[in-house]
Amino acid sequence: MDISLPEGLEEITERENNYEESPHLHSRSVGISLISAAAEKRGLNVNMHRGLVYEISDENRRVLFLQNSPENSTVFSYCARKKHLAKILLARRGVQVPAGEVFTRYDDALQYFEQCHFPVALKPVDGAHGTGVSAGVSTVEEFQIAWENASASASEVIVEQSIKGYDLRVIVIGGSAVAAYIRIPANVVGDGVSTIAELVERKNERRKLNPSLRIDMLKRFDLLERQGRSLNDVPAENERVWLASVANVSVGGEVVQCIDHINPSVLRVAEEAARAFPGLPQVGVDLMLDDSGERERIWVIEVNSNPGISDAVFPGYGRPVDVPDALLDFVFKKQPQNTGTTDEYPLVLAEPYTYATCEPLLSKNTDRQVELIKQAAYACNLTVEDLADNLYVLSSQHNSVTFYKGLPDRTNVISRKASRNRRWLLELLQQRGVFASVHPSDRAPYMQYRLVVVNNTLVAGVSGGIHSGKKGEKCRFDRGNRDVSDEIHPGFARIAIEAVNATFNPFIAGIDLIATDIRRSPDRQTWKVNDVLCHPNLSLHHFPDCGLGRDLAGVLIRALFPELADQSLPNRCVFATIEGRVQGVGFRNWLERQAVLHAVHGWARNTPDGKVEVFMEGREKAVDALLALCELGPPAASVSGISLKEYPSAGLRTFIVRR
Repeated sequence: MDISLPEGLEEITERENNYEESPHLHSRSVGISLISAAAEKRGLNVNMHRGLVYEISDENRRVLFLQNSPENSTVFSYCARKKHLAKILLARRGVQVPAGEVFTRYDDALQYFEQCHFPVALKPVDGAHGTGVSAGVSTVEEFQIAWENASASASEVIVEQSIKGYDLRVIVIGGSAVAAYIRIPANVVGDGVSTIAELVERKNERRKLNPSLRIDMLKRFDLLERQGRSLNDVPAENERVWLASVANVSVGGEVVQCIDHINPSVLRVAEEAARAFPGLPQVGVDLMLDDSGERERIWVIEVNSNPGISDAVFPGYGRPVDVPDALLDFVFKKQPQNTGTTDEYPLVLAEPYTYATCEPLLSKNTDRQVELIKQAAYACNLTVEDLADNLYVLSSQHNSVTFYKGLPDRTNVISRKASRNRRWLLELLQQRGVFASVHPSDRAPYMQYRLVVVNNTLVAGVSGGIHSGKKGEKCRFDRGNRDVSDEIHPGFARIAIEAVNATFNPFIAGIDLIATDIRRSPDRQTWKVNDVLCHPNLSLHHFPDCGLGRDLAGVLIRALFPELADQSLPNRCVFATIEGRVQGVGFRNWLERQAVLHAVHGWARNTPDGKVEVFMEGREKAVDALLALCELGPPAASVSGISLKEYPSAGLRTFIVRR
């Protein structure tokens, strides 16, 4: 395997750094230890929660951390973890990524590999620390072994071009590169006497004296096996033997910190890659650089939402970089956000839902959540861009929000983590004083309610009927539910919003609670917060079994795009004549569903000469998107042409199929 350092770095590797006197040598989590020490040195407060979650604060700002990273977006963390989604976001930004595809079946992957004219890398779609990754695969035998290795970690496997060159990790904080280090695959250098196994053992002993490497031993030998060698071989003196095909530190790779020696153009590529994940304040960007030709070529391989900062602080070779200090500089210079304390508990009810009678036209599964959000976006004249299944971007002229399913990128990973850990959730609610209140005169059974808070405002509520009040029994709303938004006592707004604050302020949350009567003051009855959900079911409020449907998706969109309040939203009204094989193929029924999904009103009818005529009115971008779909039509149709005529607004409020 041809591994070489960039020109000018050979001198750096002549002297290995020594950290055996570091106070962090025996820290259980070196990253947390480094960040906490840097914070305390600044006079900041450090408050540990549980696991890897902690917060750092001063009198103006509270910043939540999950291990090494502050306030990460759930959506962008997910996309970074799912490597195929990360590649989509990077390519959308114009960043070069290796060609490749995702496979679930070995035969399909093998067929793709046999059509490639280059070595490939295999990696699990969802993985970390180099687990299941093989690079430089060039034979069918190697491919089979690599597939078994990758598919053991995930059901989906990426097969992509394997890039020659050197492996570079760049730490980007707030859009600026602050550290860059080359990672060299695990290797040993022979002395002419010792076996490879003995050389590995000695090297592992030295790694134990580095706080960043002490638990990451040389333990992967796939490249050694592919070379037909064994751990019992005795390398010649000064012979370097490469052991692994990947350079991850977690499997024995070595770190050479070299940001002072890296071409600024390389750092700019890393910064551009980080901008594809705007909800991640700190990003580890993994690049492969090929400088063998006249022009250096750069590929971004992966993006890490929670990079191990200790590698830059304790590199095996090169100048250490104080990443914790740079990180705290950035997060405490940002505009202070909501700290989770408030004296106001607004109750502003969502408007009635316009399309309540169109429920049969929407999907019945989890896709409905996405459909409702996109419909609300079209109604607000936003651009909707689909990136992958359930991953989409909503954009206005000055703002954009990325969604995964019904979750906006504004909700942080710690809120999601807290809401999914019931024991921790109950602790947080108790600390906030909104867990439960018992009134001696009340007796079971009680009523169960789902209240929804968007951006610290209570906007809607439904009742699910009687609840037994038994400990551990969850609230259920699938056995009949009724909109009770108009009945909510203002005192429950305080409880709901404080419950959201207790779980670190997710942008949207559903609060399940048990109470005697939502109409009465909580001070005069028994109540209990049963759950907090960061991904509440919007359909429950749009289409209650009884009562008024509420446009929660519309509330969410307007809260995410506050500039819409000051804008006039332009309409477009057109008459379209669609030609081709468009009758007898379900075109009008398909069009009715698409019109509802795009918040477009009007009508459609067949003509005696085999065409379909459509009159449609809606927001400009919604009508444009619907017309683009009409050029394709339903699967059985074949559209040969569309003629358009613009009309003034007709004030239509529904879409109908004329028979």
